Amino acid sequence: MTKFEKSLLLVLTEEIILQLRSRIAEIEELHPRESALGIATFQERLWRIEELLNAVKKDSDLSL
Repeated sequence: MTKFEKSLLLVLTEEIILQLRSRIAEIEELHPRESALGIATFQERLWRIEELLNAVKKDSDLSL
């Protein structure tokens, strides 16, 4: 994978993280109690993506 491809992948991943955070906030505002399991699931997915992103950044020495 080229440096450009890695950079593109990182930017896309960061955008996905932002979208997930936004969606979590929307869910919390609409149904804070009823959707606790949904929120937890979204947060777990978000944390896993963030962990992978951080690992890729460390491995490739790319910080965007």
